[in-house]
Amino acid sequence: MTKPAVVRRNFLMSMSNAEKKRFFGKVLLLGEYSIIQGGEALTVPFEKFSGRFEFSGNKGSSNPLQAESNRILRDFLHHLKNPELRSKFFYPVDLEEFEKDLEKGMYFSSNIPQGYGVGSSGALVAALFYHYAQGSRLFQTPDEITFRNLREQLALMESWFHGSSSGLDPLTSLLGSPIRVHSEKKISFPDFPLFTDSFHYTPFLIDTGKPGNTRPLVDWYNRQLSSGQFNADLLKALSNQVLNALYKKDRFFFESFLAQLSLFQLENMRPMIPDIIRSLWQQGIYSGEWLLKLCGSGGGGFVLGFTDHYEHAKKKIEDAGLKTTHLS
Repeated sequence: MTKPAVVRRNFLMSMSNAEKKRFFGKVLLLGEYSIIQGGEALTVPFEKFSGRFEFSGNKGSSNPLQAESNRILRDFLHHLKNPELRSKFFYPVDLEEFEKDLEKGMYFSSNIPQGYGVGSSGALVAALFYHYAQGSRLFQTPDEITFRNLREQLALMESWFHGSSSGLDPLTSLLGSPIRVHSEKKISFPDFPLFTDSFHYTPFLIDTGKPGNTRPLVDWYNRQLSSGQFNADLLKALSNQVLNALYKKDRFFFESFLAQLSLFQLENMRPMIPDIIRSLWQQGIYSGEWLLKLCGSGGGGFVLGFTDHYEHAKKKIEDAGLKTTHLS
């Protein structure tokens, strides 16, 4: 694991101003679904979107969004009170204090779109852990076991939202740092820019115009695995190769393996790719103007793209009626 002290310093500095802390969304650049089979992954904070706990000033807020957020948090609290679940936690969560704050009208104020693959539930879980698990104590002497246990507990907490979780989304939001998951499940923290002018490729997002739903897509994926109708080993291998080429700044192999990954997802993961994006997805593979892949679980929300001519790709994609967002 690299640079744990940097992560620790950043985390502890933010603890001194907890009431102002926002928790960013995230983008999983590589590793969606293949991480389930132990593949590598790379996730980065996305500072355009964030959320934090706020108070409406009264228990029964007249603001419908605040009231709905408070209701969801109460349901989440009920889930977290399950003794069997709590027995698996490495670090205690002060649910009594959490409940008191909910009674005071606390809600999660967020501009992170739900069902878009950019970590809305991860940011919420990160905020809860940050405020109610006294998380700063974990980073006095950070080590691999600490981060592994933390990720496992965050995964247990977030699984309420989707049925399963790798823990990577809330961990990225909690630390505010890019995270690389290695094949042996170790994690490291990249401290150099992954996309530079010399590398030429620009990551961007395409808005498909509707949210996705993670749980049924994960269920579909698991059914395909159990029936032997899906080559998970190939998906993992392609994703790992793209990630390794990115780290080595090897443009030729990055483009080659990314094109193969894009084609594999287009042909084998149809439920994850909305019809509205399929023609652009295919066009990018054949023209080389851009390459698209899933962003999170898919089914809607954002699609992740890479191009070496962003303004050109942006114009053509927006001419097709879809909006793009620059990632960096």
